[in-house]
Amino acid sequence: MENVTSILLKFVEGKMTVQEFENELYINGELEDLLRQSTDWSGTYIGNAANDLYNYLIALDYSGMDGQINAIGALELYFAKKGITYSKTNKYPELYDLILASQPKYLDVDTSFIEKYILPVDENLTKTELKKIIRTNFEKYFRFQSKPPHWLQSPAWIIKDEKPLYFVGQLELKNKLFHDDGMVYIFLNEDTGEIETIMQFY
Repeated sequence: MENVTSILLKFVEGKMTVQEFENELYINGELEDLLRQSTDWSGTYIGNAANDLYNYLIALDYSGMDGQINAIGALELYFAKKGITYSKTNKYPELYDLILASQPKYLDVDTSFIEKYILPVDENLTKTELKKIIRTNFEKYFRFQSKPPHWLQSPAWIIKDEKPLYFVGQLELKNKLFHDDGMVYIFLNEDTGEIETIMQFY
């Protein structure tokens, strides 16, 4: 059987697919034993989230890029604690940072949508080319009438059937019917002609 530490190294170095790694987590008993071994995770996000590294990794959602990034980050922290050297060749952390830098501030889009619709298929593009295409695709899918929404709280652009709705505009709410002042955000479903709204309050 393959050395279990080499499995971790392969994943972090981008030499193993996410599906292969997730499969190893579920079926490889030796890997589970290694990740459950006593390690001081106090003061880290791993220690705050789980009893051990195995439980942290097994609870992640690997269908999206954010889950994969969290797994890689946790294993990099594990390697640092164990003094294990590795090559930083995995594309995901760098690509994730590029997405965050390219995503407009009025959006907070799920990574599964970004991977499916925003990222270009060509993996051989330069950073500048990638950033330009990512920004263009955000503008293509998240359209608005005159101005993008100015959210009072976290961005909450409505997406239905994997299609972002068209943002019409926003209206200030100052009414005794509401406990607090706020804003209503108006979206149009271009497929059905229906109007949908989201309310946020100060």
